[in-house]
This record gives sequence, C-alpha cells and structure tokens, in this order.
Amino acid sequence: MGVPTYSVRFESQDDFLVEYTDRLRHGQALLPLPKPLAPGTPVRLKVHLPDGQLLYILGSAIAPARPGDGDATPVRLGLTHEQKAKLEACVRGLMHHDEPEVTEPEPTGPIGESLGITVLLVDDSVSMRIELGDSLRAQGLRVRVADNGLVALSAALKRPPDVILTDVEMPEMDGWGFLRSVRARPSLAQIPVVFLTRLSDEMSRIRGYRLGVDDYLPKTMPAAEIVARLQGVLARRRRVEAEAVGSAGHGGMRGRLEHVRLGSLLAFLESERRSGALHVCQGSDAATLHLHSGTLEYVEGLGRFSHPNDRVFELLSWTRGDFELMPDLELPAAAREQPTTPLTYLLMEHARREDEAKAKAVM
Repeated sequence: MGVPTYSVRFESQDDFLVEYTDRLRHGQALLPLPKPLAPGTPVRLKVHLPDGQLLYILGSAIAPARPGDGDATPVRLGLTHEQKAKLEACVRGLMHHDEPEVTEPEPTGPIGESLGITVLLVDDSVSMRIELGDSLRAQGLRVRVADNGLVALSAALKRPPDVILTDVEMPEMDGWGFLRSVRARPSLAQIPVVFLTRLSDEMSRIRGYRLGVDDYLPKTMPAAEIVARLQGVLARRRRVEAEAVGSAGHGGMRGRLEHVRLGSLLAFLESERRSGALHVCQGSDAATLHLHSGTLEYVEGLGRFSHPNDRVFELLSWTRGDFELMPDLELPAAAREQPTTPLTYLLMEHARREDEAKAKAVM
C-alpha cells in the first residue's frame, strides 16, 4: 500500500500567510482529518499554493496533537531546499502584489473596553519587545508581540488589535512592507499604525504618511507618553471614521508638523503634482490650502492677512501642529478665477525672507 496523499488548499491568500507563518516555515502542517493518524504514519501533501504552483511534500504524523487542534493531525514535513524556496517566493509575491480578496471589515471593538487597549508590538529586538511590552502592560495595555512584519501580519489577521506599534527596520518583512500589507486588507485597513523608530529624515516620514502611518514615536519615549500618544491616535482614528473620511481610501495623507515641516511637504506635493485640500492647524488657528496638480489655487482662513501668500509664509514658519490632505471639493467661481501660484515660488520667497530676517538680527 502506497503513501496516502492529502490535498491542502487555502481559502484565501491571507489563510496561506497565516499557515505559512504558524507552521509551514517551521516544517510543519496540520491535517484536519476525521480520525487522527498514528504517530510516524507517512503522508504526502499535495499543497495548492495561491500563486498556482503545486508542491508534493513528504512527511510523517507527529504525536500527540497539540491541545486545541481537536482531531487534526500535526505533521512534520520533509521540505527540500527547492520547496522551501518556492514557499518563500510565493510569500514574497503576495507581499509584492498585495491584492487580497475584498471582504467586509471586521470590527476591532470600541476604544476603552473593560479589557483595555490591545497593542500589537512589532520589533526584531528581543530586549525591546520584553522591556517595552512589560512597560506598556504596567500602564494597563494588553500587549501582543511579533518579531517581524510577516509574523505580525499573521497575528493581526487572526486577532485584529486596536492599534499597531511597529519598528521600521526589521528582517523578512520590514515596517514599510508591513504597513502596505495592513492598509491593503479591508479587515485591517482601519487599524491605526504607529512607527516606533529612530528615523529622522523628512522624506522617510513623508513616505510613511503617504502609505498611511498614523504617527511617529521615538524609541526613547517613556511608556506613559507612548500610551498617551496611542490614545490620541485611537481617538483621532475614531473621529475620522465617524466622519466617514479616511486617508487610506481616498488617497489622502495626515501627519504632524513636528515630524515633517510644511515646506518639505509642499515640495513633495508639487513634485508629485498632487491635488486636494491641505488642512493645517495649530491649536485654534487653521487654514486650508487648495492645490491642483502641485500648484496653489486658493487659501481659506487668511487669519490676520489680506493676501494668501502672506498667510502661507506664516504657515511655513509653524513648527508644531497637524496637517491633513483630503480630496478637494469644487471651488467657488471666485476662487477659480484667481491665478494659481507655483509652490516653488512660495518656498523660495519664504526662504529669502527668513535669510533677510536673520541678517537683520545679526546686524
């Protein structure tokens, strides 16, 4: 009698990613059979990969089955180097294309439940996971940990957290890839993602905001302050959802001026020829810059200024506050009749005025 063959299929790409992270990459599988196989029973698995490939993998049953597996039989796989490479290539392909099936979002639960906020902490440093994890638990948070983006994605798919706190530079799947994967999945897309990082250059931060990161926190920040910032991120996300406005679904971008100066942001928007309404606020003071293909069309909220350019120069001097780029509504006729202003001119003129002010201060 030959070795029995069992067909293994995955209902979705995400089911495959979870199974790969939990078992396949460790040379294991789980067969949901009506009756468990005896230990040492040889088996052959016909594995249907999401990329269309078929793998025939030899293995043997392991005993006893782990608690919670029911009648499922755990199997130790004899993966060849070629089979391991094909599994890894399939995972990389899914991460590169990231086109999951469209499903209804799963609720992540209201903020402030009796069990507290659940945080998924992602960092490849063992000491960071232990020390920060313990500190956050001491502050009343429920903390789950993962050592890279792929493991974190699997954990989030199985049990969506309230908020994700992740490092950027990690092996296997870094923070950028993890962020893209989260935002690409309807069941995870609305979960706030906060980067815990030493990154300080503005272009990296703009890249993060463009991909949908909610905030940046330095790794040296005390746990109590991290908790306060996470609560703020959750409250902001809840408010945005209530208004049915989300950056992930509308090509928007939001962030803090402490992380990205308005001048750098405007230079980026001009180079990308972006259009939309850029809301900028600092406390109770706020303005909206209406952009079209990277040029300034109209300014709302002139404050104490009569000319829009002077208001922009004031906004460029802000070092604190928040910004959000949203799809723009149709401008009034009077606004459409005004000439557009190149952002490069505004940035260069602001720099010239700052240089003059510094020169006068030295004299």
